[in-house]
Amino acid sequence: MATKEDEEYEQYLHSVGENVRKARWKAGLTQEQAASGVVAFRILTEIERGAANPTLQTLFLLARKLGVSVKDLVETGGEQPLEKPLRELDVASPKRGRKPKQ
Repeated sequence: MATKEDEEYEQYLHSVGENVRKARWKAGLTQEQAASGVVAFRILTEIERGAANPTLQTLFLLARKLGVSVKDLVETGGEQPLEKPLRELDVASPKRGRKPKQ
């Protein structure tokens, strides 16, 4: 039985696939051309259908090939943005403790 999170993730994959397809269309490339040197043609078709979970490396390479950013490919509009991007935050790592001796 699928959970709400599973359903949301499936919708997210579908939206990312749509973004990849739109970026490919914007670049004027066929699936074969977009996949060449990046991923297997079959994998690209699965990504565009929302049936595959692309790695960060795949998204990075596709974004470069299609002339967009990775952010353009993964942004689906349903996310609540942070007030400041993470790269601009000045935060310290949490303190690390030791396990108590037994």
